[in-house]
Amino acid sequence: MNHWKNIPYKRIDNFREFYYEDKTNSAYYTDWDRILRYQKALGFNGIELAPWDFPELLPLFGSAKAFSEFAAERGIVVSGMFHLIDKSHDSSHHQQTIDEGKKAVDLLVEFGGTNLNSAPSNNYFGLGPLNRVQIKDAAKVITEIGRYATDKGVQIGIHNEFFLAINKENHKEYIELTDPRYVHYCMDTAQVALLGEDILEFYDTYHERINNFHLKDTASPKLPDDIRHSQDIEIVDDGTRWFWEPGEGVLDFKGLYKLLKKHQFKGWISLETDQTPDLLASMALSRYYIDKELNPIYK
Repeated sequence: MNHWKNIPYKRIDNFREFYYEDKTNSAYYTDWDRILRYQKALGFNGIELAPWDFPELLPLFGSAKAFSEFAAERGIVVSGMFHLIDKSHDSSHHQQTIDEGKKAVDLLVEFGGTNLNSAPSNNYFGLGPLNRVQIKDAAKVITEIGRYATDKGVQIGIHNEFFLAINKENHKEYIELTDPRYVHYCMDTAQVALLGEDILEFYDTYHERINNFHLKDTASPKLPDDIRHSQDIEIVDDGTRWFWEPGEGVLDFKGLYKLLKKHQFKGWISLETDQTPDLLASMALSRYYIDKELNPIYK
């Protein structure tokens, strides 16, 4: 999952000259050529993109297809995209919400990806708690987008987050109200744990719906309501880290991988280096943990 943010160059042609402009390591993190090579060198074969990438990425490459071709030359494919289903609870906004979802599906098809991982609602603060009608409306919208996605060869996956209006009290109800033929689930291990779910129980229960993962750890699962419902809680400026590299928090990834093997999971598992102060270090630490501790379980 891409968290490198704004990357101003496709490729730095004269790296030595570029380095001497400021003599710092910034040269190593300002072109897609090197970032994609880091990923491939560390054993990551795909990248998931997000809407905040596109204002910089699409003008830089000219098209989604051109970026995919550039990445493919370095051994990387676009696995999927992140998408917010905006105002899904609001029936007066549904046509616009559905149209935006269809555009996201079409863009993902241009990138060659197959997973549209979709946040099901806006933030809880200022919106929650949702009533039953709003939950049903939100489920109806993602199902409609999911039907369109399925016809395009894309799987839409619910990607819930611990601060959204679809929250602990209505998480499972929302899942059950969606149509499993068209709506899958992207399990973000840390977000689900922060929300209050036991990740092993959740995966075991919903394994048939779960088509891909965002893999990250947390040291503070099962947050109380007053934190989850707070304003801008994911981006607090006091240095709090909700997310850690796999193995650096408290989640039972070994137990999860045993269940992946039990249910013969086949699909993308994306490493999401959210909140890290050092993206490359997090990639390397995570790769080591995955290879040494987790992959042997599944194999």
